[in-house]
Amino acid sequence: MSYDKTKQEQLRKETAETNFHYQRFLLLRYLLAIFFFANLYWALASFLSGGYLALMISVLLLVVCGFAVSEHVKLYGDKSDQVELKLYFNRYYHLFQTMVNACLFLIAVTDLGFNQMFPFLIDSFQTRLFIIGIVLLGSGLSWICLRRIRRISQKKDKQYQYIKDYKRSIS
Repeated sequence: MSYDKTKQEQLRKETAETNFHYQRFLLLRYLLAIFFFANLYWALASFLSGGYLALMISVLLLVVCGFAVSEHVKLYGDKSDQVELKLYFNRYYHLFQTMVNACLFLIAVTDLGFNQMFPFLIDSFQTRLFIIGIVLLGSGLSWICLRRIRRISQKKDKQYQYIKDYKRSIS
C-alpha cells in the first residue's frame, strides 16, 4: 500500500513538472492557433473569390505555421531548459508573419494590389481601416510572441522561475 502511494506521489510530481515546462509555451500556442485560423480564413476567402496571389501567401503562412505547431507537439514532455533550437520555426513563423503584415499594411495604405490581396472585400476607406487595424493587431501579437520566445530562450520568463521554485520545494 505504501509502495503504491509513493509511486503515485512520484508520478504526480513528474506530471506537475512536465506541465510546468509545457505551460511556458501557453501564450505561444494560443496565439499560433489564432494566426492559423486567421490565415486559414484568408486562404479560403481568397480561394473562393479567385485571389490566387493571396491564396499562395496565406497557404505559405499556413505551412510555416504547421511546422511551428509541430514544434509545440514535440515540446510536451520535454523537460530540457535548452529551448532555443526547439522554437526555431516559431521564431521564423512570427518574423514571416510580421513581414507579410508589413506588406499588407503598405497595400492597405496605398493603392497597390489591394484587390489582388483582398478580392473578397469592397475597396473602401472603412475596409482599408479595418485591414490596417487587423494587420497592426497581428503585428503586435507577433512581436509579443517574438519577445516571449527570446525571454524563454534566455530563461527570463516567469514560468521558468516557477519551475525552479517547484524543483527546490520537492527536493
